Amino acid sequence: MNSKEPTRFLLELLKTPHILTRAAGSLFNKHIKAKQEYNRGDGYSNIPIQQISLRITNICNLRCKTCGQWGETGYNLTKDAKELNDIVPVERYLEIADEVKKNKPIYYIWGGEPFLYPGLFDLTAKIKDNGSILAVVTNATFLTQKAEDIVKQKWDALMFSLDGPEKIHDKIRGKKGTFNKVKEGIQAVKELKTKNKTKLPWIMALVTVSVDNAGSLDTIFETGKELGVDCIIVYYSWFTEEKIGQRHTKLWEKKLGVTPVSWKGYLFDHNIDTNALTASIQKIKAKKWDFPYLFIPELKEEELETYYKDPTNFFGYGPCISPWMVTEITANGDVAPCRDYPDYIVGNIRETSLKEIWNGDKYMKFRKVLKECGGTFPICSRCCGLMGW
Repeated sequence: MNSKEPTRFLLELLKTPHILTRAAGSLFNKHIKAKQEYNRGDGYSNIPIQQISLRITNICNLRCKTCGQWGETGYNLTKDAKELNDIVPVERYLEIADEVKKNKPIYYIWGGEPFLYPGLFDLTAKIKDNGSILAVVTNATFLTQKAEDIVKQKWDALMFSLDGPEKIHDKIRGKKGTFNKVKEGIQAVKELKTKNKTKLPWIMALVTVSVDNAGSLDTIFETGKELGVDCIIVYYSWFTEEKIGQRHTKLWEKKLGVTPVSWKGYLFDHNIDTNALTASIQKIKAKKWDFPYLFIPELKEEELETYYKDPTNFFGYGPCISPWMVTEITANGDVAPCRDYPDYIVGNIRETSLKEIWNGDKYMKFRKVLKECGGTFPICSRCCGLMGW
């Protein structure tokens, strides 16, 4: 199955008709056209790129526990400074934006910390001028300084990480004072939205369940209410185990000729107290909130223990149709069909146009291999690209 879009979220989009119109088109492609493309089996995608996921920089000012890049087992920890600092000049991104302008893809910009990319606001201005939907994911520590430009450009979605009230948030983020910066930044954005009489950007809190906050989700919701967020999305966390990673490695070496390593960044502690988590979720669902919220993936209470103890269980999700709709551009310009596990590279935007890469031989091979394997790989069992929406 594919993930479902919650009705309340879609109703909220009535406040921003331009987003609703674009979302409707993407949902049609996701639930109808992408399935048709997948079933054809030749690896070609007749669907224009629906979303460009742009990991604009590897660099980050925090070391968050649940981060696959910079967490305790993060895959960026072993890279040298030269590799980590290699970024695409903003001029090339501006060319790419014009190249795909006609199809108005949704842009999902993340990092690292995207505010550490020097040309960010030049690119976001171009994206908005071209009529595309723009979502930026940030740790929110730079919002106070950047709030005016964000509201002025009318970013569509400002997604920020929220791990708890102050003490818990700072512990997970690895740096004291982080929560207060987030609080000040969100307040600055909200004040400017009011001043400019605009509903944009949507302020979306992203909450990742971890061993440190599993029993505090209801408190996090209260914190979100105090901050005045427009919605909360709770991720049950993406993680894996050594045995799954090794199976994944053998499969990719055989089928795709590469040795994947990024899965090692997701080997962090997932021994969640599911009793405490369940109790906290029950408190949330027993109360009416001013904002819509969503848990990803959709699980029954009795499934939570299995989710954390048996990461081989897909809970019926699949096949993954993202490679027929979404593309990932990494910090150095490499293009990958998978956002969280970008080990198989299909091209580089510094050398080739994105449109050529989209249906190039390597992209098509990846799609065909994915279908041959039943629509998922071993590592996909805890993936937001599969279980998210």
